[in-house]
Amino acid sequence: MEETLEMATFHEVTASSTPTIDPDRVDDLRAFLDEWLVGYGAVGELTVNVETPLPDRKTGEIGDPRLVLFGYAGFHPVHRLSVREAVIEQLEDTNEYGELTETEREGRIEAAIEDLVYDYAGEHTGKFLTDVSVFLTEPLVVQSIGYEKCRLPLSGYQYSVTLDGKIDHVSIGV
Repeated sequence: MEETLEMATFHEVTASSTPTIDPDRVDDLRAFLDEWLVGYGAVGELTVNVETPLPDRKTGEIGDPRLVLFGYAGFHPVHRLSVREAVIEQLEDTNEYGELTETEREGRIEAAIEDLVYDYAGEHTGKFLTDVSVFLTEPLVVQSIGYEKCRLPLSGYQYSVTLDGKIDHVSIGV
């Protein structure tokens, strides 16, 4: 009789400060965020949005937009375009690259990106934080904490980036 080993799943939760962003750069920030898979985990991906507050009840004024990042996943930014370039390079090295139609090639590239994106987890964290800092009017702090079936101690980390792109990283229990 064959025994199977069940793997424990690491569960993380992530939240961030909600820094204000330059109101004139909202569309640029949204386009920037579209290029990134910011985090994922056993339950799903992180939610990353640019949100505009509701008008103040008394004055009617609308506050500055904010960058909101949260979810039941870890903060592991991956630049989708960098992964795409790596996939295309790998595919070009195969004999079948020239034999594929454009539609087949694109389908193969997209499937490989989905497979490879997890291999690149966290490799682009510094680039993400440095690049996002140009849109901010306040520092960004991202905190993640997680556990594995409650058998191991909690593990967590914090990234912060200042307006000039200086990054600070702290880990606990890792």
